[in-house]
Amino acid sequence: MEKELERAKLDTLDLPEHELSVRAALNCSVRVLNEEARLLLWQLAVHPGPSASWEAVMDLGRAVDEGTRTDRALVDLVAANLVEHHGDRYGLHDLVRAFALRHVRPVPDGDSAETERATVRQVLEHQMHNVRACDRVLDRERTLPTGEPGAVRITDPADLAEAMTFLDEEYATVQRGIHLAIKWHIDRYVWLLPMALVIYQWRRRLLDDARQNLRYAAEAAETVAGPVDRAMVHRSLAGTHWRLGEYDLAVGALRRAVRLSEEDRSAEGRLSLAHTLHRLGLTLRKQDDLTGADEVLGRALELCREVSDRVGEAAVLNVLGAIHLDRGEHERALRRCADALGVVERTTERSGLADVLFTLAKVHLARTERDEAITLYRQASDIYREQENRPNEEKVRMLFADVLVSAGDTDAAVRELERVIVLRELMDGKGVREVRERLEGLR
Repeated sequence: MEKELERAKLDTLDLPEHELSVRAALNCSVRVLNEEARLLLWQLAVHPGPSASWEAVMDLGRAVDEGTRTDRALVDLVAANLVEHHGDRYGLHDLVRAFALRHVRPVPDGDSAETERATVRQVLEHQMHNVRACDRVLDRERTLPTGEPGAVRITDPADLAEAMTFLDEEYATVQRGIHLAIKWHIDRYVWLLPMALVIYQWRRRLLDDARQNLRYAAEAAETVAGPVDRAMVHRSLAGTHWRLGEYDLAVGALRRAVRLSEEDRSAEGRLSLAHTLHRLGLTLRKQDDLTGADEVLGRALELCREVSDRVGEAAVLNVLGAIHLDRGEHERALRRCADALGVVERTTERSGLADVLFTLAKVHLARTERDEAITLYRQASDIYREQENRPNEEKVRMLFADVLVSAGDTDAAVRELERVIVLRELMDGKGVREVRERLEGLR
């Protein structure tokens, strides 16, 4: 449908009797190109756009022939004003894209369909491995069966900030890549690309995109992935529902993930089951089913210890501490959270540490130990900021501001609320007005 619209634009602007005919002008520009430049122009039209990095363009050449001088071809296309160059990104105007798809022959005497399939696979392989390189920085505990990269260039981010910046720049292109994989029915990328992208989407609160992507992923994984990997997809879908407040849907996805995990009797299957039960317990707590949450979390804790998953063990202990806090059992909550802190501090997991500090802050506040709570709120919010976890940072700082007001530190509360406004504006902009009104009342 999109290609048809682009072609309609081209036909509308094509006035054969006029010397400025768009098609005639493009024909003249393309006719003088060498074979490599014509091929690259066509490949850039096949690329989902809206733009591509230099590395992604160079990888297009590898789809057909390792010896192709893609760099020289790109220079020729930019010089001919057929490719737009902004910063370190390259793209095609819609009319040029439509013209190239319709009128440029990529291989004079070859099979264009085979060349197109190879180009599409190269685009998706490049995207998958580069997104996954960033995802490893965002979540060092998670594994995805992407395999080793073949003939693609990988941009390995030096740190989390670099990984998030890369994904910010590539996000629109990767989203289009997922739809390209769906169009071509290449199930490997239909499920792996959304899975590699989902942690970033959670941190940027791109939840509607994540939910739709993961629905596609769950369907594709049914045909190409094993039970543990399919459980991981459903667990990620549940995590997205959870963040959207769709707790019934989250429970449904998690119960599906439990069944899939139980199909695999290996250590990998038990680890998958532990992670799923942890998420299920967390969600049941949100639904005020504390008894049900206790039951599944107890089983999750046993499994985490059985497979020596310290990060998972700390996460489960933290939820159990929160449940004790819900029941008003402050001493038991403090002990559980202290146990969680002791475990997570023996790992490198920063987000998990922030989660425990946040729960501990609420426990100390419930025990009227406000100074301890203030210290812990500050530590948790700073770690979430370091991790670029905007939703969690916003939530903690909002609550922290209340505590600071109660302590009489209005200036510090104002600073926290100012940061909340920035975070909400960076996300979906919801609730900014109410925070501004609250700020006005404190100034």
